[in-house]
Amino acid sequence: MSGAGTLSDGQNPLPFDPYASRETLRLTTVYATPWTYDPATVDQAAGRPADVLNLGRLARYYNTSDQQLPRVLRREVLDCPSLTWQRWRAGEPVSAQLWHFLVPSGQVIVTLTLDVPGTLVEAIPLLEDLYYASITCAGQPLEQLAADRIGCTPNGDGTVPGFLPERHQLVFRSVDTPDQAPDDDVIQRVIYRTDLPYRSEHSSIRYPTELNRRPTTVGALGPYVSLIAGHQDYIENCVLLSAVQAVGSAARLREIRAVAYTYVHRFRHRTTGPGDAHDRRTTLEDISEGLSQLEVELSYSVEVGGEIGMLVPALRVESFHQELFAAIGVTERAATIGQMLNRLGNAIAAELTSVESMEQRAADRRRVRTVVAVTFVTTVTGTLSLLFGFFGINARQVDDHRSMFDDHYTPIYALIATILLCALAIFAGMRLQERWEERRDRRRRHTWESTHRLLAREAGAVILDQPQPIPRSRRPESRTRPSRTTPHY
Repeated sequence: MSGAGTLSDGQNPLPFDPYASRETLRLTTVYATPWTYDPATVDQAAGRPADVLNLGRLARYYNTSDQQLPRVLRREVLDCPSLTWQRWRAGEPVSAQLWHFLVPSGQVIVTLTLDVPGTLVEAIPLLEDLYYASITCAGQPLEQLAADRIGCTPNGDGTVPGFLPERHQLVFRSVDTPDQAPDDDVIQRVIYRTDLPYRSEHSSIRYPTELNRRPTTVGALGPYVSLIAGHQDYIENCVLLSAVQAVGSAARLREIRAVAYTYVHRFRHRTTGPGDAHDRRTTLEDISEGLSQLEVELSYSVEVGGEIGMLVPALRVESFHQELFAAIGVTERAATIGQMLNRLGNAIAAELTSVESMEQRAADRRRVRTVVAVTFVTTVTGTLSLLFGFFGINARQVDDHRSMFDDHYTPIYALIATILLCALAIFAGMRLQERWEERRDRRRRHTWESTHRLLAREAGAVILDQPQPIPRSRRPESRTRPSRTTPHY
């Protein structure tokens, strides 16, 4: 606790950290960037958040889980007179700070914090400038300034990649009495960044319960702007870290979706010819490997980021964190993209099964060709070996003065022919047996009756006899039919 703190009511009042007290508004805009570090290479450069930000009694929880939460890469104080705007003309900021955060996935998140005088409604044009980064510092655009500070080099075309579409704004205001708390109309004007009236029944603003518990505290969240009023300084810093985590997760989710669509395009335009099995397998294996990486990235960079209660046991922090992820739409979109990756993986698995079947059939054909060739060679060589072996023995049945085609050797030729015929008969009998078994399997009935009898045998189910049809009773006629011979008038 810093300062004297605030005492609670009761006989034994408990001291609490003092609520933030400042005469100016604090506007913080969080920008997602395409700049990414390997987290293993910047562990020493990135500091723990509690070493730079005032996190109060929650500092030790953030330090313990610093590998799972955003960390601070660098912080710079900007020269306020050098800042220029496109829409805002209400004055000059009191202070300006440029932050670079590193989220667990390695993404760099840029944050610009301004302390400005004026009211909430007067700050709406400045919020518009901040959201679209319509700011220059000493004539240099904000995107170029942030890229230079992080060491981002230009692309091949000479341009430096700027901020990504994912961004979120935080508006912090001090509240001393309940009368100073902003009303619903002011809240919607700030969150929608427009000075226009609205109908409350058509609004996407969320009010976390824990941030609106006291008369002097306000917490209102929108998809792009959030208003936090009347809370302690360490809660505001925790809110900032949650916004950094949410923006980083949203940006990574969009990148995962883009890569998944690339894989879908490759899957749809794969080769399908029977002679391209190897190319198909290679393509499918590459896509499958990429999908496994996307699955891990979706789980550890997006889905896990939406849960902070296990790391920081604070109701207000957890309430804001969960509502912010829901307001931005990260939770629902992550589930949708997860299903898309799962279904694409199932399609690839089915295609790989088809390729394996094709390769198996090709292997079977090669094996059959090999067996036929070997069997033919074995049969010919075996027959010749038997024949020449007979003529090569030293016996009186072999006459050197007779030709091998003489009728004297008819019995030996008949024996060889008999052996070949027996082999052919054995082959034909086995083939007939195989065909008979195939026909028997095809005639086997696979109906629901077989299933019920299996259940009756294994599980004790009871099979009832076929019920007798119930005779349909004739409905009594309400009137007597007229005789055909009776004329009708």
